[in-house]
Amino acid sequence: MTTLRRTLLALALPILLAPLLMGALCGSCPQQKQPQAPQYPELAMALAGDLDRQLVPRLGMYSRDNSRGLYWVVVTTPADINDLTQASPLARLVGQELSTALVALGYNVQEIRKASDIIFSRGQGEFTLTRDARALAVSRATATLVVAATYVVTPDGVRFAVEVIDARNNNIVAASNRTLPVDATVGALAGGGASFVAPTVSTVDPDTFRREMAPYMARHW
Repeated sequence: MTTLRRTLLALALPILLAPLLMGALCGSCPQQKQPQAPQYPELAMALAGDLDRQLVPRLGMYSRDNSRGLYWVVVTTPADINDLTQASPLARLVGQELSTALVALGYNVQEIRKASDIIFSRGQGEFTLTRDARALAVSRATATLVVAATYVVTPDGVRFAVEVIDARNNNIVAASNRTLPVDATVGALAGGGASFVAPTVSTVDPDTFRREMAPYMARHW
């Protein structure tokens, strides 16, 4: 091998081996994790936290005589903003997650889907929740606060707008908006499989509400 060839080979070897050396070095380095997009449980917890931060000072929940547990909360299913009689599986799931988050914060969340009796289904199991108005345990729900929400599917994700309504006067006492990025799961749940949601319970009339809520309202309203 001539001197020129040996010189060229010595110059070329570092260039040829550089990618291999860099790969070996990077393989031993800790990999940076990409932040995960928030999922519906995190979305519900964030919404509930936003609402709670507004409700506590606005309603003065600072003592045992006026605490979160003294407020009767009904969480309704988020409705399609373009058709308030429609709700997707994703909306129903987010509504359930909102109930869970509010219970964890200490609110007295009412279950309005409870049947009057245990429903037995051969091959399916035993159930106590229903949306059949004829099978509900009560036809009227007594609530201090009602959580209502709408959603809309956008190119960036599913946008939820949640309100807490004072059941006595329809005033909005807290509100929060969040967007859930679309992935395969969210896309499937928010797809075209929405089903009709019929009203199942009504709120009590003002006189009945005042009579049933008087012991609580005297302490914290």
